[in-house]
Amino acid sequence: MQKNQVKATLKEGGWVSGPIVEEIFSVGGVRVLANAGHDFLWFDTEHNMYDWETLLTVVQFARAVGIVPLVRVTDLSYSAVARALDTGALGVIIPRVDNREQVEQAVSYAKYPPLGRRGAGGMARNGYEPKGVAEAVEWGNAETMVVVQIESPEGAARADEIAGVAGVDVVCIGPQDLSINMGVPGKFDDPGFVDTIAGVAKAAAHHGVACGMVSRDASTFKGWYELGCRFLVCNSDLSLLGQQASRDTQTLKEVISG
Repeated sequence: MQKNQVKATLKEGGWVSGPIVEEIFSVGGVRVLANAGHDFLWFDTEHNMYDWETLLTVVQFARAVGIVPLVRVTDLSYSAVARALDTGALGVIIPRVDNREQVEQAVSYAKYPPLGRRGAGGMARNGYEPKGVAEAVEWGNAETMVVVQIESPEGAARADEIAGVAGVDVVCIGPQDLSINMGVPGKFDDPGFVDTIAGVAKAAAHHGVACGMVSRDASTFKGWYELGCRFLVCNSDLSLLGQQASRDTQTLKEVISG
């Protein structure tokens, strides 16, 4: 069965990257993003309008073209986590995590017994490969990723206990919400904000867990990587579209108007 190369690379101490996918609902869009050379696609159901059938299609196509599909769920609930994984996603992203208990709950929803309480059913979760029960459970527990997002000062203060939960692969900063909750909305270079990220990254590294960061500007990842971030959520489909359209209109003005 398919190996989760993102999980393997992070375990080896490497770094990975991928964009947030907000409104690409077609296999063509998935293929274009996969061809760009990223490692994963972050399909976002928290703030965007995927239905389950569409999510199934894009997740399975991502697996078919060799890029790791991850799904950010709407909230921490069994139905959201289990169903996202049943589409064939190789990991779930849990928003707004503030404490150890929430992380333990997330892991329990994402893992089969004895590691959790996820129910087993459907063929999409296994990429439609015919596998025995024991093999599917062993593979699922080994390859499924659990990514939790810290988006508040309370969560950041508890980064050590959050990263210490067995089964967590990535502690990822939600920079927009974290900055808002810290009272410095959008000021990602604020010294207090930067120190908070450094603290989370240090706590994650202490437990052998990767730290993640989100940014629309790829050049900013040099600084975040130096602080210890290795799960790099780089841009989004709509932002990429807007950025390139803006560049094109500016270029047209320059080449035509001089």
